[in-house]
Amino acid sequence: MKAKKARESFLVPGFVGQSEPYMAGHDMPEQLDLFRKALTRRGKVQVLAMLALSDPKHLDNAQETKIADIARTMGYDPYVRSDGKEAFQPWVYDSIEETGMHLRQNYFDVHVRELVGDMKDGRTKGGRRKKWKNIIVNLAILQEFGFYYEDEDGQPINLDEMPKDQLIEIETPSGLPRYAIPMMDENGQYVRNEDGTIRRRMANGVTWTWATRFAKLGQNKNTAWLFYREAVAILRRYLSKEASFDLMFMTLFHRFDGQIERSHDKLIRLLNIRSKDPKQVQTAIDAAFQDALNEGIIDKPVTITPAGHYKPTKKSGKPRRKDMVYRWQPAARWRTVQRFIELDTEEKLTSVHPERRNA
Repeated sequence: MKAKKARESFLVPGFVGQSEPYMAGHDMPEQLDLFRKALTRRGKVQVLAMLALSDPKHLDNAQETKIADIARTMGYDPYVRSDGKEAFQPWVYDSIEETGMHLRQNYFDVHVRELVGDMKDGRTKGGRRKKWKNIIVNLAILQEFGFYYEDEDGQPINLDEMPKDQLIEIETPSGLPRYAIPMMDENGQYVRNEDGTIRRRMANGVTWTWATRFAKLGQNKNTAWLFYREAVAILRRYLSKEASFDLMFMTLFHRFDGQIERSHDKLIRLLNIRSKDPKQVQTAIDAAFQDALNEGIIDKPVTITPAGHYKPTKKSGKPRRKDMVYRWQPAARWRTVQRFIELDTEEKLTSVHPERRNA
């Protein structure tokens, strides 16, 4: 298996970054919790890295790459082994394998945008402008996920030719068996995990197939979202700072032009801050915005309007906002001229977004 280099920019199904704001804004706590459990923060970063390494013209076909390529795209730094070769820490490989299986095994509800009626050139047959509706789709990110092994000479090992009693069978939702090579010690005995199960031998690479609906959303000009490899590494650095990660992730997937505006309570739900201590909550919010500013995700400090700023309107007799309000927007380098695009080649992307050449 040859090493791959991730593309500088690639397309992502919009729901990956826009489902959480939608669910939080429409008060759907159960669906929101299920979404976050199935598509974890680490899972989001790995999905982005795997998309950057996938063939954009054949997103519905099987993909494959070395695990080291995924780790490098996620922004992990290798170390130099005693033999002079570069490698990543063993836990990085384990994490990528475990996350891949998690993405294969978990189904969850997402809200996706679809056009209403028979559309042509953005209009119905009657000439009316296109209309959108949000529908709920239950899906898994991956349709298949498997392991690729090489022998000491670098030749691929065909698991189909090995006796099944010498392999580890991995359960899948479809019932179709998946196999991995067990890890053996110097005495030829199985190495076991703490729970007694046999540990898998570290794979040289992984293979996967995106779920059909996921692939279609990623290739549809009305649902695909332009993303950049450099942002993947930024997000990965903040996996342990959850509020900062969530704020940056949401900001990078902001659908509309102009500022993002969120009330204090809604922002707490979006950033999944569970503390009941107001000081701790405010500290987490302030730190998240500072991290986003430091990393260049936003290029101006957040603007905060205090509670009680808005007065009742003559029409309704109620203020537009009662709570504290936060306003910010993605930095210019992340904003695109056309929010959803159809991408055929890397060259076309450059022509659609000329300002990115000098970003």
